[in-house]
Amino acid sequence: MTNNDIKIQVLGSGQEVGRAAIAVWSKERAVLLDYGVNFDEEDRPIFPGHIRPRDLDAVVLTHSHLDHVGAAPSLYVSVSPKLIATRVTLDVSRILLYDMIKLNGPYLPYDESVVDDMIDGAEAVEYDQEVNLGNFMLKLIYNGHIPGSAGVLVEVNGSKILYTSDMNTIKTKLMDSAKFDGIKVDVALVESTYASYNHPSRDETEERFCKDLKEVLEAGGTVLVPAFGVSRGQEIMSLLAERGCEYPVWVDGMIRQVAEVYSANPKFLREPELLRKAMMEFNIVRGWSDRRRAYKKPGVIIASAGTLKGGPSLYYIKKLGADPKNAVFLVSFQPPGTPGRRLLEEGVYDDLGTPLLARLEWFDFSSHTDRRGIIDVIRELKSRGLQKVILVHGEYEGQLSLKEELENRFDLEVLIPENGDIIEV
Repeated sequence: MTNNDIKIQVLGSGQEVGRAAIAVWSKERAVLLDYGVNFDEEDRPIFPGHIRPRDLDAVVLTHSHLDHVGAAPSLYVSVSPKLIATRVTLDVSRILLYDMIKLNGPYLPYDESVVDDMIDGAEAVEYDQEVNLGNFMLKLIYNGHIPGSAGVLVEVNGSKILYTSDMNTIKTKLMDSAKFDGIKVDVALVESTYASYNHPSRDETEERFCKDLKEVLEAGGTVLVPAFGVSRGQEIMSLLAERGCEYPVWVDGMIRQVAEVYSANPKFLREPELLRKAMMEFNIVRGWSDRRRAYKKPGVIIASAGTLKGGPSLYYIKKLGADPKNAVFLVSFQPPGTPGRRLLEEGVYDDLGTPLLARLEWFDFSSHTDRRGIIDVIRELKSRGLQKVILVHGEYEGQLSLKEELENRFDLEVLIPENGDIIEV
């Protein structure tokens, strides 16, 4: 199947995790699927490849993580392409983009007013709702990643292209598994963050987390859980609300703001009553007086940021890290170069000035599917006519291994594009 009128341009996420940006072109017009950023070693944003906003029939934001939305406001400085996303993605993106401006303002070509114009002018759409735009038809597909997240089905000139974006194929406390069953597509752009790795059972991870948490608390310690403000923090809140905790639980940082958005949009949650219970029963940190109380007695503190690069988790680790009674439970992936990664590899946290003495553990609460899940999704799509797979949002070594297995098992054409590549459909 070749339709030379349709081209897919990889502007970001080619042989890299993050900086997602995919343009689908037809007749010199395009729809842009995500426009995110990564960060360099000095925490400055790295933008995707350039695209002219006036060439866009629409921009679709699949979810609210900065590696998918962080560059999007730059498209709205002087032009206003149509913007499509779920309501939760729009509301949470505003929070994250405001925070990014506060931290990285001098390196950004936009400010809060541009963010407001972009989001206030957006169209909030539901899952499976058809959006017709000239030559393109778009549909958001439930993909199980975080509340409000979506894959995108693009129909153009008789061809069907699925962009999974970040996806998850297992149930979590917040989300159901991805719903790609029943979809017939010709081409699939598939995330491959964990192309070479399989997660442990989520049930086993939850059991170990709760068991180890109880050990620390019953011995008189306090557990700091650094967590991403979007999704991971609320996942841990929901888990503790479900299992019950006899000790105080404190919630600090962006986790609170995002939890409020999620709670106001319960239809986007698998078990909204758990997060509602957590918001009612846990201690929400609203200022420094609460922050100073949180670590004084045995309890649990869930605080952003998940990689210890910023946020109130820095304050708590300084207060708790020198006492072996306490613990730091990391629940997010720790990218190379982050303080959390150095802590895991060397047992040292820079700002402490001494090795961490508190108990340190890492738990795999990933919201991305693993290699097994990727293969399962492609098997399902292949059974309904899938012909070409394009692996994005992953590291090349893992993608290459996955490509070989997919080609051998399913007789598919599998591509691993670099940023800047243009693929004819």
